[in-house]
Amino acid sequence: MISVTLSLITGLRVSLLQYDHFSFLAPVLPQGKMHTVHYYSGVTLALASTCFILYRLTFEHKATNNKYHRSVNWFGYVVLLVCLISGFTRWLDLANVWLSTVHYLSAIAIILFLILHSYVYFLTLGKKLVGKLFQIKTLVRFKWHLIFFGLLAGTGVLIFEQNKSLGFQVLPLEHSDFIAIDGQDSEPFWQNIKWKTINTYGGANFNNGYTPVQIKIASNDVESYFLFRWQDETKSLTHLPLVKLNQQWQVKQQGFHSFNETRYYEDKFAVLLSQSCDHGGDGTAHLGKSPIKGKPANWHGKGYHGSLDGRVRDLWHWKALRTNDMVQMDDNVIAKPRKAKSGDRRYTAGYFADGKESGAYVMNWIWYGKDKITPKRLPLPEYQHMYKADNQHIEQAVLPWFSSTPYKPLLDTYPEGTLLSSVLYRSNRFEGDRGDVTAKGHWQDGYWTLEVARRNKTGSEYDVALEQGVCLWVAAFDHAQIAHTRHQRPLKLDYSALSQKGKL
Repeated sequence: MISVTLSLITGLRVSLLQYDHFSFLAPVLPQGKMHTVHYYSGVTLALASTCFILYRLTFEHKATNNKYHRSVNWFGYVVLLVCLISGFTRWLDLANVWLSTVHYLSAIAIILFLILHSYVYFLTLGKKLVGKLFQIKTLVRFKWHLIFFGLLAGTGVLIFEQNKSLGFQVLPLEHSDFIAIDGQDSEPFWQNIKWKTINTYGGANFNNGYTPVQIKIASNDVESYFLFRWQDETKSLTHLPLVKLNQQWQVKQQGFHSFNETRYYEDKFAVLLSQSCDHGGDGTAHLGKSPIKGKPANWHGKGYHGSLDGRVRDLWHWKALRTNDMVQMDDNVIAKPRKAKSGDRRYTAGYFADGKESGAYVMNWIWYGKDKITPKRLPLPEYQHMYKADNQHIEQAVLPWFSSTPYKPLLDTYPEGTLLSSVLYRSNRFEGDRGDVTAKGHWQDGYWTLEVARRNKTGSEYDVALEQGVCLWVAAFDHAQIAHTRHQRPLKLDYSALSQKGKL
């Protein structure tokens, strides 16, 4: 019962990343590293279920004559089995979108079973139910089951400890020449590498939150190259446009006020790298509104990224509008959660950008307000024809610094309904640590292809060296700010073949 309860409450917390059906329970659900707890409670539940099956096959038991009771029991057996199989299949990244949904629905069915099963015993025993639960003879009766389960659980833990490779997928790397990053896979060595497919779930706007990500990786003695491909039916380059309404400017948004925009946002892609391979993005995902003790609550209630063990994880963040024309990914880091600063509207815990010497984009407003903002800059007169009222999109989605002028009310002659860029380019590239990752994305026929390169060793304290044993996770965003897809088991990079050939 403990493992069932723990699996359910941790699973419900994880499900809130995608579904809102149980959002009313959010204040009472546990917070923190729920992916890890959910995994181990699921393993324990699987062992307990195996123990129960063996017990029923080995020991005699008195069958109930109550048809309702038998029906409820069989309902519970079926939904528990379906939940365990679908959960294990999803953990192995073998489940499609249909099976992923089945896992969620079967978990809900288990809740229904617990209610029905409790009702059976209440009808049978009434007020005597509480006393029966604590009778000594009941515990003595089940002592052999408890001993057997203990031995089985211990065996399961030993098997897991001896087979930790179950927690990741090894991906051997091929040798490559130096290449120019253009978002295409025209280089000969790309054609000789087979795609590795990872099923990812839980992202807003994808088909039931699901999209498979295909991966190819190659390396030489200086750089490593990554090719990612994922399905996205729409090419989204709109990013929180400014709209003029009632003679004032507003940010056109659906959820940005709580930092969970899922409509007026660009497509994105993220890569997480770590020297270890634990659950929940190597233990960096902390779920809930206040999952990190002593740190501020988050606005959206989903959680934070942070490294509580003091080690650094590398995070590359490609943005279809803000960084693609830079031919870069935004080189970020997940590290020890920072101290909250007075006046900061958004606290991001341990997730922040690497340092830079110059180059950046900024948002084109002085202070953010849900109902009103003042732009920092307006387009120069020769560019104003690109911004017209009632446009469905902005012709120039990024406003270059040198194609604009500081905002002045006298220059604000735009009519009602005009859309204006919210992304203001100070320069066209990051310089310094934040610009270590070269990347270019290309969208065609419902798919993004992203080609990436980075030096194997950058020398930065915020970067993870690309070497033997590094683990990799990916996440896709379909015009969403934080609601990305995810997967459980990482890819473990294997540079050994290159080393043996003397190429690394």
